[in-house]
Amino acid sequence: MHSPRRPRKFERLILLAVLSIVEHPIRALVIAGILLAVCGGIALAKLNISSDEDKLFSEHVKFFHDYLEFDRKFPENEAVYVIVEAKDPQSHPTLAQWTGIADSIANKMRAIPKYVESVDAHIPLDKLGNQGVLYDEPASLHANFEDAKRMQDLARLWGQRNVTLPGVPKSLPLAALLGRTPIERYLSGVTLIGPSEDSVGLTHAIAGGWVKAVREPDRPIAVGDQVPDLEKIGADTPRDLGYYFEPDEQNKKQSLLLIRVYPRAQYDALTSITDTVAGIRAAAKRGAAGYESLFKVGVTGRPALDADEMETTDRDSMRSEIVAAIAVFVGLVVMLRSLWLAFVAELALGVGIGWTFGWATVTVHELNLLSIVFLIALIGIGMDYLVQVLTRYRVESRRHERAKAVWFRVFKHVSAPINTACLGAAGAFFVSIFTDFRGAAELGIVAGGGLILCLIAGYTVLPAILTLWPGKFVKVDVALRMVEPPPTRGPRRLVLPIIWVALLCVLAFFIPRAQFNPNLLDLQAPHLESTELIRKLPTWSEVILSKDLKALREARSAIEHLPAVASTESFLSAQDNYQWLQLHKNELTSIEWEKPPAVEVTDLSTIAKKATTLADRIDATAKTSKDAQKWNETAASLRSFAEALEAPSSQIAERLSAWQEAFVAELQHILANFSPPPPDLAAVPYEMRSHLVSADGTYALYVYPKYDLWNRARLKAFVTQIEGAVSKVPGDLVVTGIASDIYHTTGSIRTAFIHATVYALALIVILVLIDLRDVRQMLFAVSVLALGLPMLVGVMGLIGLDWNFANFFGLPILIGAGHEYGVFMIHRYREVLHDPRRVWRSWDVADRALLLCAYVTCSSFAFFWALGHHRGLKSLGLVMAVGTGCIYLSTVLVLRPILKWRLERKRRQIEIAEALQA
Repeated sequence: MHSPRRPRKFERLILLAVLSIVEHPIRALVIAGILLAVCGGIALAKLNISSDEDKLFSEHVKFFHDYLEFDRKFPENEAVYVIVEAKDPQSHPTLAQWTGIADSIANKMRAIPKYVESVDAHIPLDKLGNQGVLYDEPASLHANFEDAKRMQDLARLWGQRNVTLPGVPKSLPLAALLGRTPIERYLSGVTLIGPSEDSVGLTHAIAGGWVKAVREPDRPIAVGDQVPDLEKIGADTPRDLGYYFEPDEQNKKQSLLLIRVYPRAQYDALTSITDTVAGIRAAAKRGAAGYESLFKVGVTGRPALDADEMETTDRDSMRSEIVAAIAVFVGLVVMLRSLWLAFVAELALGVGIGWTFGWATVTVHELNLLSIVFLIALIGIGMDYLVQVLTRYRVESRRHERAKAVWFRVFKHVSAPINTACLGAAGAFFVSIFTDFRGAAELGIVAGGGLILCLIAGYTVLPAILTLWPGKFVKVDVALRMVEPPPTRGPRRLVLPIIWVALLCVLAFFIPRAQFNPNLLDLQAPHLESTELIRKLPTWSEVILSKDLKALREARSAIEHLPAVASTESFLSAQDNYQWLQLHKNELTSIEWEKPPAVEVTDLSTIAKKATTLADRIDATAKTSKDAQKWNETAASLRSFAEALEAPSSQIAERLSAWQEAFVAELQHILANFSPPPPDLAAVPYEMRSHLVSADGTYALYVYPKYDLWNRARLKAFVTQIEGAVSKVPGDLVVTGIASDIYHTTGSIRTAFIHATVYALALIVILVLIDLRDVRQMLFAVSVLALGLPMLVGVMGLIGLDWNFANFFGLPILIGAGHEYGVFMIHRYREVLHDPRRVWRSWDVADRALLLCAYVTCSSFAFFWALGHHRGLKSLGLVMAVGTGCIYLSTVLVLRPILKWRLERKRRQIEIAEALQA
């Protein structure tokens, strides 16, 4: 016969401390209240909530440090993008409509300096000067160069006396034939050569300018008003005018207009970035007013993604925590059959949570996007220790009158298992400190410490309150305290373990289906505007940084032909374009620019006749043209101009003379673009310069992929190919960028989770072994993890749930929180083993406590899945709920029958031994 187990020294110290609290409950509550007030006060004063995602990873890791440096030097990575796209893909909004909505939105953004620091809607071409052509794509430069070659003949008509025309012998005296003034020469030249699609478009703009110049004599002659802006006339898309007009990554046939908005946001509050993005969205909507029938407008970019994720997770967390607390309270009332005990449990948990805020303030100083969810961990796991205490309290308070007797027996039986369970769960959180994933490390510090504080509340607040105001329960008759052991069932008890193992074997076929999904967008709530639009942008790129352009050029040569690389962009392209223009400069013949002779009053009737002649020629050809309407409108403009000259005057002649001079200057400006000086970044607008070089002289070489890098395998190929090639290039080169950051960060996070899982498992094995001091019993205790976690993975494969960067973190938590079921069950076994009077009946106090613990944890996390919208949190809630359920079921269906079977065998052995002695 075994004798009752004597408490160990540490357990005796705990019992003495609890008995001291029972003797002085008011003093204990006063101290707890003071601590709670202090913790609440310092948390309100000092504890910040940071929404900065850059703080979730250690900046001391090289790849992340490089990315933060790149982010600091090139702030466009932190821009919010307003995306404008055609509402009907088959429609073709005009150039003026595209630029109009872009300018309107930009103006609305500048009107909200509270939220917006600056806006970049387009590169101002007037500030770019004649360097602009150097920053074109090579294909675009070559096409524009061919256009410039064709424009030479037009330019000679306007700016040179001795002119030639295509197809006309050079010996023909064209100057006298075409006319004295450039206007006459142009009208005669187009008539002589014959109108074409290109010349008709230009003539339409020129004739309209003439009409305005003549009929609005008070308006000064200006380019872009009466004088056609040739850059705009030659522009086919907003991109030609300096606007950010990019192909849709999901449909290359469509294009998007982008507006960069640099937010003025602080990250010291959870709602700061969400308020900022909400203000930007509202301004974008106001800017799009009047264009609703033509365009769709949306907002995306990293700040918008962060804001949407924060808003979603904050709403989901708050809603789930409130409902979970209510569900836990209802479960406590039902299972403990006492409204008062349920209220005390919630009160003690609240004290533990309040202390945790103080702990977080002292240790991590601020909460991040991960550590703010520590509440659900305390509700779901921290309550388990209070449940064990209260379940025992309910039993012992029915048996004994004196408070000391009750609480001595309560903690004699529960202190060891709840200590081990709590230290194991807290340790599973704490081990994340040893990883580079700072967000998880801070969550580990806060939640791990919080679980210990909840346990301390169970040792102090619970007994103090229930000593002053004990629960009212019907006392158990003394004669009924001792009951006969349940009848022996023998090997029949092993039926349930066999069934469980068989079911596990079946589900093992589905385990390989639970793959790891590294796609971060798949964690977001579905149908979010920012999530859907981000896929349309060319967001993926690798960046090579260097202050040495020679080294950067060698790096470009090393990577531009790699299989995964589609294109590159850098200041080197401007240098290449300059060299190309130098090689082809002889293809542009020089023009002997002269000041245009003034238009005289006597010239006006001749000009009117030539305008009418050209109009007739255009009308005659309009029927065979592709765009008859444009041709007819051009002819009408020429006739309107001719009508305006019916009353010749010196004022009209002066206006047309001024018009000629302005137009010739515009032609000179256009052709001068193709003879630019060497590229000089200091002379280009900030909007372009800041993209290519930082303030400290660091040049950026952007490398764009051929494929969609949301696919992890393609992301790996892209990053590793570039890093491998650049590593062989001599010089001071840094490889970073959003592709590199996501690839390495997600890989490090995944590794951190794996390490945390291994650390947690090793720590728990050690703690359980220290507690039980028996290898076999330790193996029995942790076997619930070996039997439950594979079942979880099998269920995940069955229902099509993958691992991801949200639910993968649940694995070490499950190990930390789930092992408690095995520990509690082993301690109940040891209790009966050492004291046969504590009979283990079919529905025992330990069984009820274990069921209530499982209900609390499962229901707490299940509401994340049931009520959440953020798919990452939903999957975490589902994994935690299902995983806890699997571990609990493996405990009651496998471990419990085996332990009771072992007890029956030992009881029979004792009976046989006693019979032999008799």
